[in-house]
Amino acid sequence: MIIYILTNEAMPGLVKIGVTGDDRLEDRIRELDTTALPLPFECFYAVKVGDEVDSIEKRVHRGLDDSRVRDKREFFRISPDQAKSLLSIAEAMGGVNVTPREAIVQDSKDTQAIEEARKKRGRFNFGMLGIDPETKLQFKKDKTIECEVVNETQINFRGEEMSLSAAALIVVQEMGYEWDTVQGAAYWCYHGKTLNDLRLEQEE
Repeated sequence: MIIYILTNEAMPGLVKIGVTGDDRLEDRIRELDTTALPLPFECFYAVKVGDEVDSIEKRVHRGLDDSRVRDKREFFRISPDQAKSLLSIAEAMGGVNVTPREAIVQDSKDTQAIEEARKKRGRFNFGMLGIDPETKLQFKKDKTIECEVVNETQINFRGEEMSLSAAALIVVQEMGYEWDTVQGAAYWCYHGKTLNDLRLEQEE
């Protein structure tokens, strides 16, 4: 079986984590390329595993806790790197990395559309949400934990200037999560909503 992580530029901030049969990864990605989505999925990471697939999948789901967008669906509001770190045990248990080297698309126009969407989004900054310096942000999992915006990309957290992701990683590791990376904008909130959610609302 193959466990995969898919991303889609039309759904920034979300990943799809699923399981498919051996040698069916490309077919599965093409099946998901429906008219309901303007852009095709891209495979961020895929690992081929044996009988331990069920235990690995359960471990991943435990690590995702409240990141699932909707019950019984395979979409999660986390970064691809964070999802990959949860699957790292698969390779340690003898799994084989089978991530495709190139995007699985219908034609060159699909590739061009993906690149154009990626360039259009650009990197996150507070200015795109109208958030000014000295604004206080709260941590998603514990609203008593705060940071303060310093400039377009940096915050002050516990007296040190750093990125949203660096601060979020400190907090989740203190909470006991064994993650190597996190997407900061998915964990810091402004007026009760994560920065990722606010950005998605703005782009709709």
